[in-house]
Amino acid sequence: YGMWRNKAVLNTYEPGSVFKIITAAVGLEEGVTDTDTPNDFYCSGYELVNGVRINCWKSPGSHGSQSLRKALMNSCNPALMQLAKRIGASTLYKYFRAFGLFEPTGISTSYEANSNFWSIENVGNIELSTMAFGQRFTVTPIQLITAISSIANNGVLMQPRIVKQVENADTGAITTIDPVEVRTVLSKETCDKMLDMLEDVVSDGTGYLGKVKGYNISGKTGTSEPPPGSSAYVASFVSIAPTENPEIVLLVTLYGLAKYG
Repeated sequence: YGMWRNKAVLNTYEPGSVFKIITAAVGLEEGVTDTDTPNDFYCSGYELVNGVRINCWKSPGSHGSQSLRKALMNSCNPALMQLAKRIGASTLYKYFRAFGLFEPTGISTSYEANSNFWSIENVGNIELSTMAFGQRFTVTPIQLITAISSIANNGVLMQPRIVKQVENADTGAITTIDPVEVRTVLSKETCDKMLDMLEDVVSDGTGYLGKVKGYNISGKTGTSEPPPGSSAYVASFVSIAPTENPEIVLLVTLYGLAKYG
């Protein structure tokens, strides 16, 4: 059973820093940040939230002053926590719903799982902070890649489909499964800015191992906290290629690895 289980549809996991793509996109769309505002965020190696120290992966080091672009290139937790505080929980949840993160995608497979987020009334400062960089909630990989694909698609969320068309072997008749647009989530301007920043993540940031000679690739790294009773991390990388006029969005999740920023 385990071998045949489709983890992309049936399993949920904490996405980790790959989710910073979503938080950053919301911040841009809401106009509370921009790509290259100098000293927009500051990382001292941690953020103190309600008396609780929440570390950056670089702790005990720090990233110092950063623009949003640099924060994504560095995969900086405090910067995204500061951004989420500006946005606010209710606005973030409005976008999470628009991105389709609160419901199954409707992909044509059996037993699709759903995400597990806090109820909005239970989101305090600590929950808001950890949520900003993809911790303490779970989504399925198909939910996450569907949401991120909207950034590659000029802000339009699409329902994922497995089959493009079906051909009748006896008659040759072809039935086409048309793409289904769900809703527009982001402006094209926000999407263009995100793709540009995520290209720098791959060319000069934490996603440098995702570079492919001859191609312009946008991407983001991520590490998930292990589930209770486990010491194994889940490392993720999402890529959008090519950066201009994207054709492919790919999410890779590797289970049981050592921690990586």
